[in-house]
Amino acid sequence: MRIGRACLGAMLAAAVSMPAAEAEELKPKFGNIDGVYYTDVSQDREACRQAIKNKMALCRQNTNFESNTKNRKYAGCLPVFRRQAQSCTVHFRHQMSKCNLSGSARITDFIGFSCEVTKTVVEEEGGPEVSPMDERMKARTGSNLRAGPGTNHRVVGSLRTGQEVQVTGRAGDWLRIAAPGGGTAFVHRSLLLAMAGPAPKKRAGGGEQDRGPAVNATQLAQLERQLAAARRAQQAAEARYGNLRRRHSSLLKWPDARARCQRTRRTSDSCKSVADRAHAQWVQSLKKLKGAERDLGRARGRYWTLERRFNELR
Repeated sequence: MRIGRACLGAMLAAAVSMPAAEAEELKPKFGNIDGVYYTDVSQDREACRQAIKNKMALCRQNTNFESNTKNRKYAGCLPVFRRQAQSCTVHFRHQMSKCNLSGSARITDFIGFSCEVTKTVVEEEGGPEVSPMDERMKARTGSNLRAGPGTNHRVVGSLRTGQEVQVTGRAGDWLRIAAPGGGTAFVHRSLLLAMAGPAPKKRAGGGEQDRGPAVNATQLAQLERQLAAARRAQQAAEARYGNLRRRHSSLLKWPDARARCQRTRRTSDSCKSVADRAHAQWVQSLKKLKGAERDLGRARGRYWTLERRFNELR
C-alpha cells in the first residue's frame, strides 16, 4: 500500500509539473511598440515629446497583420488589435509627462499587443451550421461577397451582374460559394439566380418584359476603357502604398540610434547627426505614406464608382 501511494504521488506531481499546451500567440504588423530611453531628458524635451507622438501614431496603425491573407484567416484578431491600439495610445499619452523631468527617463514599452489563436478568431471555411450544396448559379446584380454568413462580416470581394459561381453550402439565407479570387465567401440568397431560371415575362404586345432603354454601345465601350484605366491606376496606387509602407517599417528603429548615443554618452556631432538624419527620414517617409494612402483611397473610390456604373449599363 505504501508503494502504491508513493507511485500515485509521483504521478500526480508529474501531472502538475507537465506544462499545458499553449495557444499560439499572434502579433499585429508592428508587434509591440518599443519605448525610448533618455540619459538626460531635460536636454531635449521637445524631441522626447515628438518621439512619444510617433509612438502613438504607430499604435493607431498597428490594428492588423502585415498581409491581407492573415487578416482574412485570423479576422477575429482585428477587433482585439483595435482595442489594444487604443490602450497603446493611452499608455504613451500618459508617458508624455516624463518629458518634463530632469535626468534620466525611460519611456516604457507597450507590450499589450496579443491575440491567441482559437476557433473564435479564425474564419472557418465552413462550420456545422453550413449545409453542403453543389449548384451552379449566377449573380442577379452586382453584389458584395462577405467573409461569413451575415452583414456583420467583412466584405472580401464582389460579383458582377450575371457572373457565374459555384455554390458549395448554405447557412440560413446565405450561400457559401467558391470565391472568384480563391477560397470561399458568402452572398445572400436573394442576390443569386439558378442557372435554369424562369422564362422572362411577356408584355401585352407579345414581347419580353421591358428592360429599360437600350444601352449606347459607344458609351459602354468608353466606360469600359475608363474602368480598365481606373483598375490600372488602383493597382499602381496599391503598389506604391505597399512599397512605402515596407520602407516606413524599415525606418522604425530611428529612436534606437539616438538612444545608443545617449547610453554610451557619445555626444559628438557625428553621432547625433546620424540619429537626427534617421528621424528626418522617418518623418518624411510618414508624410509620403499618408499621401499614398489618400491617393489609394481616391483610386479605389473611382474604380468602384465606374464599376457600379458599368454594371448598371450592362
